[in-house]
Amino acid sequence: MRDFLSRTPFLVLCAALSIGIVLYNLTGFQFWPFCLLSVCAIGIIIVSFSLRCLDTIYRFRWLFGFGFLLLIIQIGFLVAHLRHQKLDFPFNGEKCVYNVEIIDTPIEKHRSVLCRTRLLCRSDSSQLTDLSSQAVIYFAKDTLSERLKSGDLLLISAVVSLPKPTGNPEAFDYGKYLHRQGFVGTAYVARNQWHKIGHSNKFDLLTLAGQCRMYLLDIYKKLGIEGDEFGMLAALTLGYKDALTPELRESFSTTGAMHVLAVSGLHVGIIFVVLEFLLSFLNRWRFGKRLKPILIIVLLWSYAFITGLSPSVLRSSVMFSCMAFGGVLGRKSNTYNTIFVSAFFLLFFNADLLFDVGFQLSYSAVIAIVYFQPKIAGLLYVRNRFLRWAWDLAAVSLAAQIGTAPFAIFYFHQFPNYFLLSNFVVIPAATLILYSAVFLFIVSPIPYLNVAIAFLLKWILKIMYTCIAWIENLPYALSVVWIDGWQLLLLYVIIVAATVGFVRKSFTFVTITMCALIMFGLINVYNHYTSLNMKGVIAYNDYKAVVVDVVGNDAHYVVTTDSVRARLLGEDFWNKHKIPNPQFVMLDTLQNGAFKVFGEKYLVLTQNYFRYKTTKTPLDVDYLIVNKAIYPNERLVSDFILPQKLITLADVSEYSNDKYQQIADKFGFSFFSVKRFGAWIEMKQE
Repeated sequence: MRDFLSRTPFLVLCAALSIGIVLYNLTGFQFWPFCLLSVCAIGIIIVSFSLRCLDTIYRFRWLFGFGFLLLIIQIGFLVAHLRHQKLDFPFNGEKCVYNVEIIDTPIEKHRSVLCRTRLLCRSDSSQLTDLSSQAVIYFAKDTLSERLKSGDLLLISAVVSLPKPTGNPEAFDYGKYLHRQGFVGTAYVARNQWHKIGHSNKFDLLTLAGQCRMYLLDIYKKLGIEGDEFGMLAALTLGYKDALTPELRESFSTTGAMHVLAVSGLHVGIIFVVLEFLLSFLNRWRFGKRLKPILIIVLLWSYAFITGLSPSVLRSSVMFSCMAFGGVLGRKSNTYNTIFVSAFFLLFFNADLLFDVGFQLSYSAVIAIVYFQPKIAGLLYVRNRFLRWAWDLAAVSLAAQIGTAPFAIFYFHQFPNYFLLSNFVVIPAATLILYSAVFLFIVSPIPYLNVAIAFLLKWILKIMYTCIAWIENLPYALSVVWIDGWQLLLLYVIIVAATVGFVRKSFTFVTITMCALIMFGLINVYNHYTSLNMKGVIAYNDYKAVVVDVVGNDAHYVVTTDSVRARLLGEDFWNKHKIPNPQFVMLDTLQNGAFKVFGEKYLVLTQNYFRYKTTKTPLDVDYLIVNKAIYPNERLVSDFILPQKLITLADVSEYSNDKYQQIADKFGFSFFSVKRFGAWIEMKQE
């Protein structure tokens, strides 16, 4: 282990940098502790250099390394803080007038046009405030917004803000995701709230890359590649995933082949191997050995450029460029050190990448393939050339799954049982499609030949998707598995400890593996026990439907206005806690929206039943849940209903919420706004 670490110093440096980034995200920036630790790190390094006695130098040889690693941790802390400051947006949630530039190709949605923009400045009556922030802007769909293109300069009136977490259990935090992607917020702009003021002619690498990609996509369309075939081909070759239908995404995800539709390490690796083969003739000359890696690096980045310089391609291009750079220096690089060099510099320039799912999957896959693939392939010697190729492909797939399965299960809660079968289909097909697409671009000006290649490409894509759909429909194609953060960590401890124990025949690491397995099982038992004893009520945060989820020991039902929407909101929560599928109770079938559960009375109002009525005895309820259809009137809670707690749903306006708060304060019951605070959750453990 010590020898391995001495040959891969950037593994330790990358780990130290990551620790600093994680610490910042856990604790935030504290100026004096940061300064104190930095001074300590520098002081330790100075002390290590000031030692003169050889015996003392030998006994305290660890001082320099310790001080240096402490300094790298502080650097990680600092780069994370600087990244956070860069994304700080002082006008979050304010109605402002902005000058914006569209920096990527607009995407047409069902009712809007999505544009990734750069906020250039904010205008008010007295001054202009320069900005350099990025935001996702949705324009109301009409003939004008449909003509928007990359580079357009616009004047808009909008509220730019990060989407708040919904608070729904197991819901995806879209706001946090956008922030870590470098966006300060989103905004919706109505038809009469914007106009075009010009077009930017300044050179912008990302804009030019996007234009090149759209030019190549137009070649596909002109040659008759449309529909699902266009969506797969655009994603597979150029990283353009906006044409993928939900059904396509689901099929590839279920079969474990989704990595093919995201231009990343696999595609860059294929290009790298092809370039190595095509330029191998340069090895015959003295200077050719130095020229070849330079050409490979240039061509790799050319491919990254035409795919739009997406983050996944950038990561892979940096990684393979570092591998090729050793050839420029005339040295054989250490593969592991090269991988961690690329990771270190990527994290140094963008600390948020550490929390990016693609970043984690990319590096875990590459490290696992580099280490496990030769060992798995060496388990079986195959004479037949075709069978040996198949076994090598299986070894790569198995190695990649070993590295990525824990992350995939943690984030996506599923494991494709036929991933090996899928990879036997998609990896050869993807390789053939990449070669054919490159050839198609070359021959696109040549009549008849271009049509023939396009026809061949369509049939390869059709066959690939037919095979994927068949695998998807096989029994037990997908396993739904939930693990928490501690179990994720334990899975990687198990993989590492079991591998070291097997290779070195070490009883210590075998013991660590067994202990980790026992802890994993105990956590699983505890989680299952808490799920069995879970009961309570959840009012989901959703503008489109009323969804009240009732979870009990022997019953599970959902009071809702839309069962499809309710399933979409609650399914992840039910799967995680192994809660049986609910009985859906449509709200209009309940008498006045009233029901009783756990000895408590609930009333869900979506219609104003009491507008023209009187009552002698007010209805006594524990929880009153209302939506926007109910006007905040004191008479409702003084004459008709006496609630212990009032909950307003997500579609209730801020004005109405303020009125409800005043009424609650006056009459002495508690108040909760789903719009303001997220989903209302009353869960109890028995």
